[in-house]
Amino acid sequence: MSYSVNRNYKDILVNQIEEGMTLESEVVNRYGNVLLPAGTVLKEIDKIQNLLELHQIKRVRIKLDKEPLDIPDNFSKDNDDLIMIEMEKKEVESFRSNFKDVQKNLQNDFQAIIKGEEIKADDVKKNIQKTLAVFQGKINIFQLLEKIKDYDDITYAHSQNVTLISYALGKWLALPNEKLQNLTLSALLIDIGKIQVPVELLNKKDKLTNDERLECEKHVVYSHELIKKYDFVSEEVKQAVLFHHEKMDGSGYPMGLNGDKIPLLARIIAVADIYNALTSERPYRPKLTPFNAIKIMELEYLDKLDTEILYIFLQRIGNCFIGQTVKLTDGREGRIAFVPKQNIHRPIIKINNSETVIDLNAKENEGIDIVSFA
Repeated sequence: MSYSVNRNYKDILVNQIEEGMTLESEVVNRYGNVLLPAGTVLKEIDKIQNLLELHQIKRVRIKLDKEPLDIPDNFSKDNDDLIMIEMEKKEVESFRSNFKDVQKNLQNDFQAIIKGEEIKADDVKKNIQKTLAVFQGKINIFQLLEKIKDYDDITYAHSQNVTLISYALGKWLALPNEKLQNLTLSALLIDIGKIQVPVELLNKKDKLTNDERLECEKHVVYSHELIKKYDFVSEEVKQAVLFHHEKMDGSGYPMGLNGDKIPLLARIIAVADIYNALTSERPYRPKLTPFNAIKIMELEYLDKLDTEILYIFLQRIGNCFIGQTVKLTDGREGRIAFVPKQNIHRPIIKINNSETVIDLNAKENEGIDIVSFA
């Protein structure tokens, strides 16, 4: 059995463009310049494909005659998107237990670094491998981390969460194994310097003063100072730790780097770090749902994060929540059935115990939103 939602457009890969297709939406490059306006009838396909590839455009949206989008009852998707339908309680418990063990080992490593003690590179590498072991099989790390947060905040550590998200993003970017290892270690070490920041500043509910903000920002320098003496920490890792709060528009810290001057690993961690911050409880605000976080990243971070990395992250992470049960603003609950490639934060929901399907992108549903994961 399947369910249908009417759509009059389709997103296709550039190499799937055919003569006579009409663009539903304008095509813009990373700088916001319009390459092809909406309504363009596509001709001279080779020239168009060369233009789009030159600007690293991967997909375009074309018009269709109105036809239904079929949503299968089992919401099947490719395994490489880490998709699964609702995890069993015992799986969450198993992950939580393993997470605690890994956290304890890593804390021992961190304490040794903070004290300036000698530590064995092999021991750190083993602990990294244990952290990444959660990716074995078909574990959906994004759904699982959401459940862990709700289950028991004690088991949830910021740096480990950023590490897992960074690793997933690194895999999606097809990084070679050595870079993945460096990315993992970098993400684990990004906040080690916060031990030198007054805890009352880290937990302050009110807005920080300018001096307090500058003190908190020093944690990247403190982290770099703590790890620079260790030979097993590569220069690539040290640079990623130091620069993971830099922004593509030059508004970040500690040096105000911009664009490609920011190391690749730092650009990857920046995406993971912001997503994690938005979806986590903070002293000054409650956590956001992943889809609210996606919306904010789409609207507010295009000039601050590497757009190519951000695009891949947003496209893939949306699909990671297919099958997730959510609660809507009108009180109804349902499962995410489909995530459009445009407006990722407005998925299609199949209402529980019903054949009703809600397309959050439809005009009549503008006032409906996802308020929580059920």
